[in-house]
Amino acid sequence: MLDGMRQHASSWIVKILFGIIIVVFVFAFGSGTLSNRANGGAVLAYVNESPILIKDFEMAYQRAVEALRRQNPGISSDDLASAGFKNQVLNRMINDSLLTAEADRLGVTVSKDEIRARILEIEAFRNKDNAFDTLVYQAVLRGSHLQPAEFEADMAEQIRSEKLRKHLNLSVTVTEEEAYDMFRFAAEQARIEYLLFGWKDFADQVTPADADIENFYKTNEANFRRPATADFATLTFTPRALAARQDVTAEEMKVYYDANMSQFEQPEMVSARHILIKVAPGASAAEVETARKKLLDIQGRLSKGESFAQLAEKYSEGPSSVRGGDLGWFPRGAMVEPFEKAAFALEAGHVSAPVRTDFGWHLIRVDEKRAAGVKTFDEAREEIRSLIAEEKASERISDVLDQALEQILAGDKIDKIAADAGLTAVQTGPMTKDMLASRLGVSEEDADRLFSTSLGTGTDTPVSVDQGYMIAFKVAETEATIAPLDEVREQIVEALKRQGATALAQGKADAVLAELRDADKAKAAMAEYGKSMEKSAEFGRQGFIPGLGMNPGLVEAAFLTEVSNWLPQSYTVGEGVVIARMVERVMPSDKLWNTQKDYVLDALTRTKENEMFQAFLKSLRDKAEIRVADSRVLE
Repeated sequence: MLDGMRQHASSWIVKILFGIIIVVFVFAFGSGTLSNRANGGAVLAYVNESPILIKDFEMAYQRAVEALRRQNPGISSDDLASAGFKNQVLNRMINDSLLTAEADRLGVTVSKDEIRARILEIEAFRNKDNAFDTLVYQAVLRGSHLQPAEFEADMAEQIRSEKLRKHLNLSVTVTEEEAYDMFRFAAEQARIEYLLFGWKDFADQVTPADADIENFYKTNEANFRRPATADFATLTFTPRALAARQDVTAEEMKVYYDANMSQFEQPEMVSARHILIKVAPGASAAEVETARKKLLDIQGRLSKGESFAQLAEKYSEGPSSVRGGDLGWFPRGAMVEPFEKAAFALEAGHVSAPVRTDFGWHLIRVDEKRAAGVKTFDEAREEIRSLIAEEKASERISDVLDQALEQILAGDKIDKIAADAGLTAVQTGPMTKDMLASRLGVSEEDADRLFSTSLGTGTDTPVSVDQGYMIAFKVAETEATIAPLDEVREQIVEALKRQGATALAQGKADAVLAELRDADKAKAAMAEYGKSMEKSAEFGRQGFIPGLGMNPGLVEAAFLTEVSNWLPQSYTVGEGVVIARMVERVMPSDKLWNTQKDYVLDALTRTKENEMFQAFLKSLRDKAEIRVADSRVLE
């Protein structure tokens, strides 16, 4: 590009990740210009008379996959195929071609100065002084399989498309009234009163027959499938795994300590326990005082010599109760302020007075205190030994791994390979393919590869894991099977009981709802059931109701129902079936609108602009002749 930029930019040693700028332009608009590259080669598709070449498609697809995997490293080829990703890329290229032709028809042009200015804005092309650097520019493009002229042509098309969109957007207008209507709709909340008919209350009335159990088993056989498993003996080649065989001298450790003393600074720390009596947010003064008195009673027992840890295990309402209230070591800033202030003010072995926080009331006991300072060499010795050993080991990983792979090819068993490498083979136990990916930290592709390994053989190439590599031998495997009926009978009986009990609950709910909606019976029905009704907390249109869980149908019906009216039907929730009536609509405040107005106006404008653009794009596609010439490429 732009010869002046190439000639005058300063140099820099480039270290930049592969393809860093692809997402800047591939997903911003399309896959790149076609007009300057469609001059030969096999054709994938035609857009009117303009060809899309297979080589251009393959390059665009590769870039798109690389960009997607940078954002979602675990995505597999099967995921891409099931999502029709190749068709998505082709559609982007078709759109690109149509918009390029439309920009040509309208005479939309882009100057070299505009291209230059846009490229200068891209941070990926800047050096350590934050200045555009030609060498960086060329290196980044090279890593993305692009030539400067090709990238600049893509950039020109992107700018042209933006100009086209800007022209379309001139007709988009958004009034404050429209924005407020959208805001009010989105921010409005509701409350309902509901009567729950729990399925468990009807479960004793349901006894599944053997025929029903067998039919359920046959109908839902897939739910009782046991996936195939495999058991692997593994060797992991990481700095930590190889560190034990590295020699580290006292002199090396002392040199490291002296050169990196700041690394061993430690803040003031406290090791403490606590007993928590929770107080709910918004609790009344009486509830707060009741919790405090409960804690004072515990404090009295402590003063008589009872064990803090035992009392914490018995009475504390926090998650640390199972550890006798032990919170471990923590520095300043790790706890809420009132708790921290009390803990750091205590001497070791002492217990605080009751401390109030947003969580409730606490008694705090400090077990140990550690002053701020720098660890001595002796205190840091083992940490330093590990750091140096792992650093040395990281330099030997390739050599040790190469030796192990040669031994695999020579037919050596994993125990011998492990002994020669100074490692210990670890057996995974039976694992499904999904477990293999999640527990061993390997990619889905590598999990597939490991699973397809023949029994008794090892991987012929190493598998990437965190900070290193792994080799694995398959030592056992089981095929996928269906669990026998006797084994899952209890599970099926429970499912059928719940199913039948829920149906009974719904029948009862529907009958009660009919009475409540009947003017002649409503008063008597309310007298019978009114005391059992509960009022929900406020909820929005997102589908979730506190206490009842996700139920989009119930939420939608609530917002369509007038206040004081019963919702038209019963609704199944996790615990059973509910009937409900609308009791309150809560409109958003003017204060909230004033804080959200600019955001809502902007969001609505962008939504309308996108709708306008999509409609324009659809009109171009409807009028175009689009033909796929070689569909095999998309398989």
